[in-house]
Amino acid sequence: MQDAKIREVAADIYQIHMPLPMRPSIVNIHLVRDQDEWALFDTGMHTEESVATLKSAIAQVGCPPSAIRKLICTHHHADHFGTSRTYKEMTGAEVYLNPLEQQRVERMQSSLPSPEAMEFFRAHGIPLDEFPNGLPSPASHFGSRYMPVMPDHPIEDGDTLHVGDRALQAVWTPGHTPGHCCFYFPQDKVMIAGDHLLPRITPHVGVYYSGPQNPLQDFIRSHEKIQELDVELVLPAHGGNFKDHRYRAKQIIQHHVYRLKEIHDQTHATPITAFDIAMNIFDFGKEKPPIFHIMAAAFETLSHLHLLMYEGKVERLHEDGYIKFVSH
Repeated sequence: MQDAKIREVAADIYQIHMPLPMRPSIVNIHLVRDQDEWALFDTGMHTEESVATLKSAIAQVGCPPSAIRKLICTHHHADHFGTSRTYKEMTGAEVYLNPLEQQRVERMQSSLPSPEAMEFFRAHGIPLDEFPNGLPSPASHFGSRYMPVMPDHPIEDGDTLHVGDRALQAVWTPGHTPGHCCFYFPQDKVMIAGDHLLPRITPHVGVYYSGPQNPLQDFIRSHEKIQELDVELVLPAHGGNFKDHRYRAKQIIQHHVYRLKEIHDQTHATPITAFDIAMNIFDFGKEKPPIFHIMAAAFETLSHLHLLMYEGKVERLHEDGYIKFVSH
């Protein structure tokens, strides 16, 4: 294969563009060096092309696999943690992940959604009758593209980690996932942001059966939290690097404020399910979207409904076997 796309974006901090077999088609992972020690931040999805890309990238910068001592991950999703087992075997690195993410790793490897989860989907309006054999689980959906390993070390908010003598701070930013962490290099004023702070799109924030029930509130608070950091360069997982993290954080918060109003407006007339609201407000185009896209839209809608409910603006009802929402 041709040389991988790797470039130095700050002193001894390298960004690697890893291919993904989906949209977005690229995930940015990062290689950080201090003296003879290296650390890899996130992994990409487990594909032959992805593994070959990393091998090519580290060779270009003169990093032998055995020099990668730490594998530090922002969260558990397949495009960030999916190759962790292979890279641990390849490098001998120790793996770092927030404990809340470890719980999600374990659940993602289950063969089928639980009966409780299926009832949760049905009650919120997901058309399960289209899937007589049941919904595919994350394990069956990703298959060999998700090959995780259990972490060696937990990451907690405020932890100081080291790459050689270079210090970095873990910043817990729940919302997109319960244990998502950004990594802040105070001397460089650089932040590896994972999916929390993206330059053009917003990450999925959804309510699910076995997770936080008000993740949008967590997400907004996490964006308020990172504005307190002195950051000059943001390294996101998707899209280009950027500088004004406070401006972008405020933009994302404002996007959700607008979406909250839009969803609240849908509840004024009669009680309505999260699924029906999602079908009204999301533009799926002319072709019917995959079920996972429908579910993501419904449960992102649900995260907004739950925040509105916690604020006392909507009421949750059980009606005709469904969970519905209506304005007070």
